[in-house]
Amino acid sequence: MKRHRNAVGIMEGAKNVCAIARSLVEAAEEAVGEGLGAEHDAAVRMIVHRLAGLCQVEDIAYGFDPVTGRDVFGMLMNECREKAGHEPAGMAGENERIILLRPSLKELPEGG
Repeated sequence: MKRHRNAVGIMEGAKNVCAIARSLVEAAEEAVGEGLGAEHDAAVRMIVHRLAGLCQVEDIAYGFDPVTGRDVFGMLMNECREKAGHEPAGMAGENERIILLRPSLKELPEGG
């Protein structure tokens, strides 16, 4: 149950993204080794939560760059595409905004 001890330590203020990511892989493998789905394991979920916070994931889903007005998800995705050698998808112009919508929990299909 090393993953639970690590998760507590991480939630107490760890800031090293690489070390947290390694702990995440170890925690997921430990959970799977116990026959659990890693995505449902408390320690795995808490480690992901901390990592997401450090990487400002909430800005990706809900935020816009204050300088360009472009949506953060589109900017990051296009940067990844470009650096991977892919054509960027259509980017929103400086005065355009892409609104990302999430279904409410009531609208999600069973099991998803």
